Amino acid sequence: MEFTVKELQPVLNEMLVHATTQLPADILMAIKEAHAHETKDLAKKQLEAILTSAGLSDEKGLPLCQDTGLVTLFVSGELVNHIGEVEKALAHAAQDLTAKGAMRANVVHPLTRKNTGTNTGLSQPEVLIDKSTDKTQMKMILKGAGSENFTNLKMMVPTASRQDMLKHILQVLIEAGGKTCPPNILGIGIGGSAIQAMFNSKRALLREIGSRHPDPDVAQFETSILKAGNELGIGTMGLGGDTTLLDVHIETAGTHTACLPIAISFGCWANRVAVAELKGQRFRMVR
Repeated sequence: MEFTVKELQPVLNEMLVHATTQLPADILMAIKEAHAHETKDLAKKQLEAILTSAGLSDEKGLPLCQDTGLVTLFVSGELVNHIGEVEKALAHAAQDLTAKGAMRANVVHPLTRKNTGTNTGLSQPEVLIDKSTDKTQMKMILKGAGSENFTNLKMMVPTASRQDMLKHILQVLIEAGGKTCPPNILGIGIGGSAIQAMFNSKRALLREIGSRHPDPDVAQFETSILKAGNELGIGTMGLGGDTTLLDVHIETAGTHTACLPIAISFGCWANRVAVAELKGQRFRMVR
């Protein structure tokens, strides 16, 4: 099937609007559950404010956060052979929404700090190939600076135990505190090269709340990190509370016998994700 810029731009525009203004149902439900079980008054009030704000954003079509972030799009299936068209269509969609004031202009030159004014240019937005599925899909995530700034990569010694890894992850959480706008979703990439680990940590943020890795050892590690992270008591917005993490998702890759890279990506409570899948001859929003 052929994909043109003209055909792709409307669905990418829809995805951008959706991701900017609406939380996925699974994330919204996780925040509601956190609110229902929260025992600290201040944290409960913060979660109430988050739910109220998310409701208003959905109702009025306003951004969930003033920092509409950088756009990353993962493509798979037949779209892999049409990367150029996808990049052009996504750039047009980002330019349109920015011109309308629906997205804040965030893209700047890394040295001069000059803003492009369009959320495009300088290799932005980024389009990455996802080989984890054969489905023809587009998975979009918007990452603001608050969560992105605490992305972490550590090349651990290959003899490090799971307990060593857990200690490192918890230390990263402690150092981030409330600056990543918790409750967070934690995406972790373990193994591969340093680049693979970083890629996998961000891709992990696209998984639905409550999903577990198919490898039972990895799945058990996910739940262990989730439990230990919440026991830190950092809580909503770092003000203390029962829920620091909504979930933990790990993606793995084979690595060198002398390597053990671990990458950590934070999703803030507004983990803005949109997924569209080709069904028949049309792309339809599935998340």
